[in-house]
Amino acid sequence: MVKAGTIQNILCIIAMLAALAPALIILFRRVWQSDILNFLMVFSLLSFMHQLLAGIMPVNQISYHFTHAAFSLSEFILLLFLLRPPAKPKWMRDLFHIFSIAFLSVIITVYAIMGATSSGSTVMVLQNLILLAAAIAGVIQLLKSDEVFIFQLPLFWIIAGTIAFSCMELLLAMIPYNGNGQPQREMAIMQSLVIIIRSIFFIIAAFTKIKNPAVKHTTGFKEFRY
Repeated sequence: MVKAGTIQNILCIIAMLAALAPALIILFRRVWQSDILNFLMVFSLLSFMHQLLAGIMPVNQISYHFTHAAFSLSEFILLLFLLRPPAKPKWMRDLFHIFSIAFLSVIITVYAIMGATSSGSTVMVLQNLILLAAAIAGVIQLLKSDEVFIFQLPLFWIIAGTIAFSCMELLLAMIPYNGNGQPQREMAIMQSLVIIIRSIFFIIAAFTKIKNPAVKHTTGFKEFRY
């Protein structure tokens, strides 16, 4: 019988490689000129570093919680920037920016006062709720854009991966967890699976090849985001 620790280590390595895969694919295909794929490459490298440090640092150390919170917040900011509303109407973009700055200020203040260990789970839930709402709004915006080849857009797969990730993270947050023993290993296994599933969507986004010239502009921000 395979031990839980062995499964955890294997899935941790797979999660690291899966997180790095989109960046390698984009570099190999030389498509980083597209803004959205450029952002995806940066996010992929950031996620890889997050998984790497999370895999080698002891969970019971304060530095682990601080590192996890810092990388999670960085990933949240990058994804939120990717999923921001279009430039028109202007009031919607301005409202989004004001809300984002206010929320990030609150998160940083909470971390500074309470620490990453005691407030981390609550902040993660809020981040995933906001990402889920932004991703759903992004889907609605894509549907309104009258694009016929929606499945050929990298943005669609990034949004789909974000929705899947946020939903699974919210489900995991509902599981009682005391941070000790077997539940800790099981939670680490499930977290790795969540990262792998999100990375699969992002890998598809990195592999996306636009065949119709009419929709090439939607690989970046120039038409859809600005």
